[in-house]
Amino acid sequence: MDKNMIDIYVGRQPIYTPSMDVFGYELLYRAKLNTQALQRDGEKASSQIIFNSFIEIGIDKIIEDKLAFLQVDRSYLTGKVPLPFPKEQIVMCIAPWVDMDDELLASLAALRTEGYWFALEDHPDLELDERITKSVNILKLNIHHFPLSSLRDRVTEFRRYPCRLLADHVNTHEEYDACKEFGFDFYQGIFLSKPKLIHGKRLPARRFSLLKLLTCLYDPDVDMRELEELIRQDVSLSYRLLRMVNSAYYALDTKVESIRHALVILGLKQIRAWLTILAMSEVNDRPTTLMTTAMIRGKMCELLAQSMGIKQEDRYFTVGLLSILDAIMDLPMQEILESLPLTDDINAALLTHAGAIGKTLECVIAYENGEWNTVEQSGISPITLRDSYLASISWASEISQRIQI
Repeated sequence: MDKNMIDIYVGRQPIYTPSMDVFGYELLYRAKLNTQALQRDGEKASSQIIFNSFIEIGIDKIIEDKLAFLQVDRSYLTGKVPLPFPKEQIVMCIAPWVDMDDELLASLAALRTEGYWFALEDHPDLELDERITKSVNILKLNIHHFPLSSLRDRVTEFRRYPCRLLADHVNTHEEYDACKEFGFDFYQGIFLSKPKLIHGKRLPARRFSLLKLLTCLYDPDVDMRELEELIRQDVSLSYRLLRMVNSAYYALDTKVESIRHALVILGLKQIRAWLTILAMSEVNDRPTTLMTTAMIRGKMCELLAQSMGIKQEDRYFTVGLLSILDAIMDLPMQEILESLPLTDDINAALLTHAGAIGKTLECVIAYENGEWNTVEQSGISPITLRDSYLASISWASEISQRIQI
């Protein structure tokens, strides 16, 4: 390997609209190991390295057809360094430490005329005026800079200006509810990887069917005839499974026309994986990005297990895939696991990230959230992490298209 090559981490955090559609992804990066740079530490990271890396990888592989929110330094904002990306794909984030002086504001105004978008990160010392707000499209408000009791006043103040508001660092149920009430235009934070949990209601039929299927699928003494009958009772699930088996993904010599034949062709390990994906995706009041997250986590856990020489990589895939089951079911994970016949180590991995599988899942989740200190503690090569993450995004995108998630 070329010693001059620089390893980078690549992560992405979704930015949601009020309807829980993905508007874009903030790209979370770190240029190399053994530095104190945090996920948004653009002041210390080399933007040239970042941009070159994303261009080399192919930014479409990371964000697909969404916008990329990427922190840039002053040299790009003032035109001293040419912008190396198309304006249709990028929202340039202006860090709190960048001075909003006359030179910068004039440059932003010119770039906005050309069609570039900008997001300004708010901070308590920022004094907004009409000239600043006309220069940016989005104001990113870190809600932890203010008590929730005074957050409404800050939002009301910002509403005088034409730019849209993004609630950043929304990490709890209470914070999400407050931000929804205050009327933000966009939302970002750890809590938003899971929809709001609803308790005290009867489990809807589709979720009940999912739980019943998973109970059968993960039973160590699963009866294949019982499983076949359970699948056949769901016309949509049967159709999608047969379509998947007969797709170009498998390129079989013969056409599979029955559920029994599909079970024989795929085998228990693969049938568990595919049916879990198909069944969870049929809970159709959940955001599609939730299933994409599940597939990326599952595939990345599997690839990391393979890179470590672990033979039971399918168990790692299962843990990654089921890690969003609480959000799918609208129930606490503990309560769900009490109903499923999973092994103790898988339960522990899902509940507390314990054991080898749990630590791998913890690393994957930290990677997608840009929590680089946790990522480093895994001891996994940054090249392995990056390549596994990009391969998982590509795989999840392909599978989503094939099964029409």
